Amino acid sequence: MSIFGEPYLVAGGKGMLGTELIGFLGRSGIQAVSVDISEIDIRSEESVEGVLGQYRPGVVFNAAALTDVDGCERAEDEAFAVNARGPENLARVCSRIGAFLVHVSTDYVFDGRTSRPYREEDPVNPLGVYARSKALGEQAVREVLAEAHCIIRTQWMFGLCGRNFVEAVIERGKNTGLLRVVNDQFGCPTYAADLSKAMVTLAHSGGKGTFHVTNAGVTSWHGFAERVMELAGLSHVRVEPIETKESGRPAPRPAYAALDNAKYISLIGQPLRSWESALEEYLELRSP
Repeated sequence: MSIFGEPYLVAGGKGMLGTELIGFLGRSGIQAVSVDISEIDIRSEESVEGVLGQYRPGVVFNAAALTDVDGCERAEDEAFAVNARGPENLARVCSRIGAFLVHVSTDYVFDGRTSRPYREEDPVNPLGVYARSKALGEQAVREVLAEAHCIIRTQWMFGLCGRNFVEAVIERGKNTGLLRVVNDQFGCPTYAADLSKAMVTLAHSGGKGTFHVTNAGVTSWHGFAERVMELAGLSHVRVEPIETKESGRPAPRPAYAALDNAKYISLIGQPLRSWESALEEYLELRSP
């Protein structure tokens, strides 16, 4: 049931998460508006003002971001424009029209130098351009909107709309029979369909502040790839473990960035299902 004035607005509505949000809101009987980059430029406060002023949403979900982690290293100005100034612009306009903002952030705000899942109150220490831009986006939302926001940190997302790790390893495995995947980065794979439901549930449950939301369970990229091969019927594909330094990626990655969901569970009453269970459903639903 909606507790905010309708419609709800999803910025980045044609992306992986945005598409799931629009679908879930529609199935829940909530009037929702999807706006994508062709309709709203979150880098521009004027553009945001025009779109939000037109629809007057009660709640705004920000699923728009520049998520190419390595690409951000080569396009620093654009990364900060989208990932830092964008959320600030949304927060400023939401403040003026009285809308609640649900903003999606990332585990990358942490440096990964820990041995336990990160809690919401742990200090951030972003390592690369993408990470720094997302951390600044969080900070702006908190400073501008104070109580009228919910920041949701998540990680390792896969979903039915758009490219993701699962699709990449299936394609490569079929084509080459060999995958070389890092085994020294750990996190929580998260299904976009489950995350979208959790985001709406949090908003409707009075969730304010920062929450970590992922599917249950921790694995490495290597372990994730092995499970994908097994469930996709590609057990013959060899999945070779490598270290991050062998991957040749320009952007730094947090080594252990699993997120602790205890705060979310305390408010909602139950965790998201395991990432393995979510992956099974995804593989059943995906187009071959």
